[in-house]
Amino acid sequence: MKVLDLDMDYFMEHIACIPFSVSDRLDEDNYGDTVWSEERVRNFLENNLGLSKKNKIPGRVVVGHNESLFFWEELLEQGKLTDPFEVVHVDSHADLGLGCSSSDFLQSAFLTLPVETRRRIRDDDEGVGISIGDYLLWAVAYKMISKITYCANPNGDKNDYVWDTLKDFKEDMIWDKPIINYIQLKYNSQMEWPKYNDSKEYKKKYMLGAIKDPEVELKIIPTIEDVKFQGDFDYAVIAQSPNYTPASADFILDIFREYIVEI
Repeated sequence: MKVLDLDMDYFMEHIACIPFSVSDRLDEDNYGDTVWSEERVRNFLENNLGLSKKNKIPGRVVVGHNESLFFWEELLEQGKLTDPFEVVHVDSHADLGLGCSSSDFLQSAFLTLPVETRRRIRDDDEGVGISIGDYLLWAVAYKMISKITYCANPNGDKNDYVWDTLKDFKEDMIWDKPIINYIQLKYNSQMEWPKYNDSKEYKKKYMLGAIKDPEVELKIIPTIEDVKFQGDFDYAVIAQSPNYTPASADFILDIFREYIVEI
């Protein structure tokens, strides 16, 4: 199954770099003019994502982007969604843990726990809960996701994920074409986290005996032109992300509602 996971800040030319804790809306003077026009938003939804008002997809509008994970959990509990599923993540941020404490926690003894137990754990070892900046990494650790397609805002960094969550620490660099990396959470209880050492022998020794989760393909699409889907999503969700968008962008939520059946 495949879910569409949109963030309203993708439809902006200027990406805000602010702490997760800031709750105020972006000011209109600096960000209002960077919001896409209605015509451009509709064109992207219909021609890039393949959405149609004649063939609406079950979906939801949420406030914080971590509510996407809660929505998926709700669908799983109801038997409407089966996992692992594919996520098409259209956003100005990867939401894979960069800047959060959760990445270390999710690569700790957490990986020794069965899935049922993992999914009952909601906070990292510092008591910080699932946030807007790491909910996708939590979903990976919950073994919910088989593949992530990150349609990144061309105006952003596009590689804003935690490097050591990648398989064998291997990263293909992002230029102007789609690339594929692989997330693989791992934990080695026999050694402390190693200091940087780039030798193949050291990496091989370190990885021996490690507990490894399944690989999750991370495809990164850095341009708008290369976002090409046929609307074949089982569910769709869009996040308002109020601390990363100005209030004048909220019309996009109403446009999105025209393409979904809200559940």
